[in-house]
Amino acid sequence: MSAAPYLEINNITKAFGGLLAVNDVSLRFKPGGINAIIGPNGAGKTTLFNLITGFIQSDSGSIKFEGQEITNLKPFEISRIGIKRTLQIKSIFLFITTYDNLWVTANAHTKNLHPFADASAFTGIDDRVAAIIEKLNLGRIAHLQAGSLSYGDVAVLEIGMAMIAEPKLILFDEPVCGMSPAETEKVVERIIELSKDVHVVIIEHDMEVVFKMADHITVMAFGKVFAAGTPEEIASNAGVKEIYFGSDELELS
Repeated sequence: MSAAPYLEINNITKAFGGLLAVNDVSLRFKPGGINAIIGPNGAGKTTLFNLITGFIQSDSGSIKFEGQEITNLKPFEISRIGIKRTLQIKSIFLFITTYDNLWVTANAHTKNLHPFADASAFTGIDDRVAAIIEKLNLGRIAHLQAGSLSYGDVAVLEIGMAMIAEPKLILFDEPVCGMSPAETEKVVERIIELSKDVHVVIIEHDMEVVFKMADHITVMAFGKVFAAGTPEEIASNAGVKEIYFGSDELELS
C-alpha cells in the first residue's frame, strides 16, 4: 500500500495584481527520499514555499500537513506544527558563536527567552545543542563567531538551527547557492543524511545537485506544475528540456 502524503497542496492559487504567481497548483509529497522543485526564475517556486510556511496568504485552495489544515496559518503556528524553512539569504546571528546560535534558537523554540524564565527551563538545552554539533560535525567551529564562518559552514549551521527545533519537515530554498564545489558537496551530504530523519523538500537551480539529491522532481513553469517524476523521467522529458533549459541538453550526472 502506498504511503499517505505528508504534505498535500490542493488547487492553491496566489496572484499579485494581474500576475498569477501560483496558478491552481496541486501536489502530493510522500515520505521517503528528497523532493525537489525546479523551474526557471519566476516559475512560482519560492511563492509556493511562502504559501506553505504562511509568509503570504493564498487566494484560494488548501494546504494540509499530516492531514491537518494549515492554509493561511501564521508562520509561528506553522513552525510549531513542525515545518521549518531555510532561506537563500542565510539568516544567522553574526556576532555570536556557532554554539550560541544553536542555543538561542533552541531556547526560542521552547519559549524560554524571557527575563523571568526559571533556570530549570533551560534543562536539556545544552545536551540538544551538543547533539546537533556532533551530528553535523560542527565541533571545529562551535566556538567561532558565526560572522567569521565560510559560506558552506554558515549553511550547515542554518541546517542545525532548523534541526534543533526537532521539525518534521524542512524546506530548503537554494541551499547551495553561491558555494564552492567543496562547500556544495559538504552541504549536499548533510541534507541527504538529514532526509533519513525528517521530510525534505528543496528548491534548487543547480541541476547537478538536484539529480544527485532528489528522488522525485516537480517542474514548475509560469506558476503551474508542468511535469513531475523521477530524475530519470524528468531528464528524458522533451517538454522540460525546452521550457526549462531551452535546449535538449539535459543529462543526469
